[in-house]
Amino acid sequence: MKFFNIVPLVTGFHFLTFLLFSAPKTKPNILLFMADDMGLGDTSAYLDVSLIKGSKPITKTLKTPNIENFAKQSMIFTDAHAPASMCSSTRYSLLTGRLSHRSYLKGQGWLPHGPNRPMIQHGITTLPEMLQRNGYFTAAIGKYHVGMDFDDGYGKPANEFDYKDVDFTKPLLDGPTHHGFNKFFGVPGNTEDSLDTEPRIYIRDNKWSFTDRSKIYWTGMKHREGQILSGPDWDLAQLGPDFLKEGLQFIQMASQKKNPFFLYYAPTANHFQRNLNGDYAVPAFLHGEPIRGASKYTDGQEGGEREDMVLENDVAFGALIQKLKETEDPRRPGNKLIENTLIIFTSDNGPNVGDNEGINQESGNLRGKKAKLWEGGHRVPFVLYWNGIFENGQINPNLLSLTDLFSSFARIVGDDLQPAEAQDSLDCLDYWKDPAKTDQRARYFFCHLGPPYENDGVAIRKMSKKVIIKGGLA
Repeated sequence: MKFFNIVPLVTGFHFLTFLLFSAPKTKPNILLFMADDMGLGDTSAYLDVSLIKGSKPITKTLKTPNIENFAKQSMIFTDAHAPASMCSSTRYSLLTGRLSHRSYLKGQGWLPHGPNRPMIQHGITTLPEMLQRNGYFTAAIGKYHVGMDFDDGYGKPANEFDYKDVDFTKPLLDGPTHHGFNKFFGVPGNTEDSLDTEPRIYIRDNKWSFTDRSKIYWTGMKHREGQILSGPDWDLAQLGPDFLKEGLQFIQMASQKKNPFFLYYAPTANHFQRNLNGDYAVPAFLHGEPIRGASKYTDGQEGGEREDMVLENDVAFGALIQKLKETEDPRRPGNKLIENTLIIFTSDNGPNVGDNEGINQESGNLRGKKAKLWEGGHRVPFVLYWNGIFENGQINPNLLSLTDLFSSFARIVGDDLQPAEAQDSLDCLDYWKDPAKTDQRARYFFCHLGPPYENDGVAIRKMSKKVIIKGGLA
């Protein structure tokens, strides 16, 4: 048996990576836009695209002009997947590089009503923490949904079902800023009365944005009436505009620093948020663009309120891209931020409408939808851009999981991950750079929907082969 000296080979490999990604550019800024419940058929970025080689292309989608124009200049992935077909499970895997089954949330795939303890334990390195140690200024805006601990006034986590024991004058005991985000503006979860009961008050960094308990009132629709605490100015339809305002302000603030930035932008639009009267909470306008009643399909058919919320995502994404195009890069004078920002548009799972078992337009004519382990439940839009590296509308057919972003980003920024970090994340950079290469590694997808549904189901994909194992067998 021959033994080879692998040290020079490894050293050479890292040197090659350095030449490819460090010499031509400084470390890239990173904008990761993760929409809620959007399928491949929900964006015209995938119009006329074949999801499987030799298959018929997608012939009808919602019109999303900003995402579509972005895709024409980017790399379009046809086999990218959320690591789970439910929201919290996907977000956990994205932020930790670990399969969602490693968290305590095994009975269902989202953090529901009642006190939601943090899914991410202290001591687990997160994606933003890895980027922080490499000099990044980090922010999360929108829906966090992997659990927070609120102070009960005595330094203990509030544990009442309706959070009536929260002391709003106290900072959070655990939240985004405890796990690698320098800045945060957003909400703990879905802000959907039937699904969660967290107070309807924005959180900024690690503090509540409104603290006067005498003006906080009880609200809630249907069977949650009188069970949800709300600030006096809470308006579900205003979430999208407020998130976008914060996102644009963060980019402006980050442009004054010499550090690269990471912006994790996770809006709540398209998660069926309803006002107390039952109407969908769709803003009339966003960034000067009409939203309510403005969505259309590529064949001219008008969309409904759910499709208006998808359009809301498109307008927000377009505004963030325009801000990057207009803003000077402090690390590269004479250049704009867009020229050295790695940008990803994706979704946390498949669409929240359609047939559970059948073919759905919203899924890109794949089978199933959100909360199912058919392809339509977890195969998602994924469009990647980095000027001069990932561009020109190239199609990438390789299998990819959002769990893999951790290791792939680590390699881009030159971080040597430790063995206990991002255990389930696969470095995909070689397959991003060369789509002709075939990634033969298996990926795992989970559905923790809870009884009586697909409790703890798992799917395994390797190239074109897939096995689905029903939950409850172990």
